[in-house]
Amino acid sequence: MHLLKPEREAQIVRLLASASARVLSVAQLAELLNVSEMTVRRDLESLEERGFVKRIRGGAVHVNSALLLERSFTDRDQELHGEKAAIGRVAASMVHDGDVIMLDAGTTTLQVARHIQARRLTAVTNSLPVATELAAHEGVSAILLGGNLKPAELCTVGPMVTEYLARLSADTLFLSATGFSLDRGLTDPDIREVEVKAAMMRASRRVVLVADSSKFQAVRFAQIAPLSRLQVLVTDSGLPEEGRRAIEALGVEVILAEPNNDGNRPA
Repeated sequence: MHLLKPEREAQIVRLLASASARVLSVAQLAELLNVSEMTVRRDLESLEERGFVKRIRGGAVHVNSALLLERSFTDRDQELHGEKAAIGRVAASMVHDGDVIMLDAGTTTLQVARHIQARRLTAVTNSLPVATELAAHEGVSAILLGGNLKPAELCTVGPMVTEYLARLSADTLFLSATGFSLDRGLTDPDIREVEVKAAMMRASRRVVLVADSSKFQAVRFAQIAPLSRLQVLVTDSGLPEEGRRAIEALGVEVILAEPNNDGNRPA
């Protein structure tokens, strides 16, 4: 089966991570993937630029097993769909007519966009799927931030995005993160997305993290911000009680959302 470049790169990282000493030759990778050695070399060059592998003579070595290659937006959108939809519904209930909101690129922020009921608001995003969803809402003035397109995430990144954000102000940011932990805060594998998320945080008066509980205590490559920078976390009941208490001790309101209901605010 012919693999697309993002799928092939993800497979290379998995093969290296599971190999003896986490090293494979170009020839071995070409055979395993059923592609040419030239194709493997190009993929390894791209992966090395992003810090996932280190090329060595005749092959490559896996850099860090904790640094996982991102999967496509479409693949991730199918995971924990009920939890994400519930989180999105609860978060969307915070939006009111006349608000200016921001939504970053994520499968859970997409659910926020899908559940917005306000009749009149302005919404800013760097996500193509989120912008498409917002366009279906009559009365929503949607602003899609221009920049370099990141194909796997279907979002824009780069200096054009962050420079434009520096001129904006929003009432609320609905933020996603690949991991959130007590020690390292909010983290993401891609430094380019981290820069956009941080710029959105600086532009917003209230920051609401929308993240399912599987992200708790996960740590990725780059830090977005400490947890104390949040005002609200909307997640699901899979969050451990001790984790909830620790996050609330930082001054963050924790709201649990359940599939098929409207969630509940802690007493």
